[in-house]
Amino acid sequence: MAGADLVPGVTRLRPDDHFMILSETDASPMHVGALILLEVPAAEQDGLAARLRDQLAQRLPATPLLARLVQAPDGYDSDVWADVATADLDRHVVTSAAPTPDVAALRAEVARLNLVRLDLSQPPFMAYVFPHLPGGTAAVYFKLHHAVADGIGFQEVLRLLSDEAPPPPPRTAAAVLPAPDAWRALSQARFTAEEATRNAQSAARKAALAALEAYAGERAETPVLKLSGPTSAQRSYTTLSVPLAGFKAAAKALGATINDLFLACAGTALRDYLIEIDDLPAAPPVINSARSYRRAEHGSFGNRIVAQHPHLATHLADPLERLRAVQASMAAEMRRTGHDEALLDALEKPFGARDRRVMFAERMASGRRVLPGNISLSNVPGPAGGRSYAGYRQRHNFPVPIIGSGRFLNITSRRSGDNLDMGVIADPEKIADVGRVADLFGDAVKAYTALADASNSRQSAR
Repeated sequence: MAGADLVPGVTRLRPDDHFMILSETDASPMHVGALILLEVPAAEQDGLAARLRDQLAQRLPATPLLARLVQAPDGYDSDVWADVATADLDRHVVTSAAPTPDVAALRAEVARLNLVRLDLSQPPFMAYVFPHLPGGTAAVYFKLHHAVADGIGFQEVLRLLSDEAPPPPPRTAAAVLPAPDAWRALSQARFTAEEATRNAQSAARKAALAALEAYAGERAETPVLKLSGPTSAQRSYTTLSVPLAGFKAAAKALGATINDLFLACAGTALRDYLIEIDDLPAAPPVINSARSYRRAEHGSFGNRIVAQHPHLATHLADPLERLRAVQASMAAEMRRTGHDEALLDALEKPFGARDRRVMFAERMASGRRVLPGNISLSNVPGPAGGRSYAGYRQRHNFPVPIIGSGRFLNITSRRSGDNLDMGVIADPEKIADVGRVADLFGDAVKAYTALADASNSRQSAR
């Protein structure tokens, strides 16, 4: 949502944001989500949805969520987000039909809701409330469309909706869209004014693509597994949480970053799972991941991310060798990103939105993969301190990730106070037991922690 305004209250989508809409299918909705666990006394659980509606009514004007998607006439200019004054919160904040779900039922319902696409003619978010959970807890599955924000922007949305942020002034009016002829005239004037910049950007992109040729052959090829193939329209979901301090200490002792260790643990879990189902390939699986290149001038929302495709070194049996190979593969990806970033800065061009729609329709019809990679992995920043909503303390902030077309698994981690909270989502037609993958990830954390402890002991003995 970082494009320059057309008229007040109307914001054009950048091509990167438009990609999130065009690449969406019924089998791969493009949402960013969180399963937020709150501490709610039993006596107050029945009123939780109403309190959350009040919370959102006060705070939504500070976010980009009070908007609806509108296409420009004839696709001559970008699609736009047009501000609305209010949202029907009875429609957007709904209580789960299951009155007393256990954790397994909660996860199953979140997996089902993950595949419900958002109506972008309405504000692009939903909040599903589960007020009656064991142990004085409740949950909210909150999701918004990826065209609105990436993972980092999503966390800013959650902050603005929480008790941490003061309520903004209320919004009193919706945006007024120009008539089609006036819209086209405004767009044409802007295209003319931006022509020199657009030409300079085109030259910079050509130079970046030429520079990327030096890295040809450096990336691992995406292997074909028994688990490969089209992604089904089903999901299974589970969660995992590990203490951040111990994970961070283990990474430091092993000469790694938190992200390095996260990827190595995922590689270990996936290797062990693929061995169990007799599907370990000779070449290691490849990740589809992303790195944010957002700076202050880009604003807080929209998408400005570079795709990264390191491999998981599952061909190596030794866990420490696997960690080092993952680090080397990620370092190779990082060497590319300065050139990849130049590909992000693209002003809209006349009929660009129309042409992208045609291109993506043809690509989807042909069944071609949009991006390489067997699975998706993401490690997204989250709040270091405590957080609350409507006065209720947040206990966990579990990601609810998406599975892109042609992949079968996504593990996303997010800091939540003292924890590293993770969401694990899978295509159950490919991975029958997503809980087994989460268990193996937990085992990998323990194994690397033991290696870190042994390394620390050797250092102390010197």
